[in-house]
Amino acid sequence: MRLKLAAVLLGLTMVGCAGRQVLPAPNEHRVQAEASLRAAEGAGAARVPEAALHLEFARQQIADAERLWVEGEQEAAELRFMQAEADAELAQALARAVPLERESRRSAAQAESLRRDQP
Repeated sequence: MRLKLAAVLLGLTMVGCAGRQVLPAPNEHRVQAEASLRAAEGAGAARVPEAALHLEFARQQIADAERLWVEGEQEAAELRFMQAEADAELAQALARAVPLERESRRSAAQAESLRRDQP
């Protein structure tokens, strides 16, 4: 009786393992894309409209790449992760540059105003 029970449990375990989908480990591009996304979020990209657009592109591309990866399209997924990384890096750069550019324009306008008011 115990032998039959052990055989049944072993058989069920093997069927369970065989039925489970095994996915490859995350690739380097995925890790880099997610790290760039977190860096852009940390830089405040969501608060800068120009950067927020690219932040959303990066999020969508990561989601698309994960779907492609699960479907077995690793090459297409890697390309999408690379696109996501590029958009996240652009979002981070814009999050830093746009506020500085705005401040620079305000300062230049103030300086011009002061220059005109001087005799």
